[in-house]
Amino acid sequence: MNQQAVRRGIRFAVFAAIAVMAGLFLRSYERFAIPPQDQSLAPAHPGGSRVFCETIDEEEELERDIDVVYAMEYEGVRRARFGRIRALPGDELGTDADGRITVNGEPIGPIALRGKAEGRVPPGKVYILAVNPQETTYPDSRKLGFIDRADVQAIILATWGIGQ
Repeated sequence: MNQQAVRRGIRFAVFAAIAVMAGLFLRSYERFAIPPQDQSLAPAHPGGSRVFCETIDEEEELERDIDVVYAMEYEGVRRARFGRIRALPGDELGTDADGRITVNGEPIGPIALRGKAEGRVPPGKVYILAVNPQETTYPDSRKLGFIDRADVQAIILATWGIGQ
């Protein structure tokens, strides 16, 4: 065996060891990838792409304006949905004169979302809307009301692939 073949073998062994360690690392954090089937996450995560998520437990602190995967029941079927947390427990929801949803008196999002939202977010609940401001048919908190914090199952970390 020549010296070049030995070097290739060593490089392969090192690469394989790194790949195995990376796989174990990612597995321990319960990360997963799922494809959005609709445009509810566009333009941040277009339909046809894949989103990379990390599961979370009920004790983890949530923040406003993060993209999440949550469980919901709509028309008798329980399924995973995508959305952006817009309000947390204690936040005051309202609607301004132009029909834009406000949180603590401020219109939300770069393009303010429209809809009817009134009241204070109760403890143990969050207010989640579709990421896509034009997506008004998506069953989010505008249709379902407040979402249980326990139903927020994962945080979206990254997107790859381009929607068709």
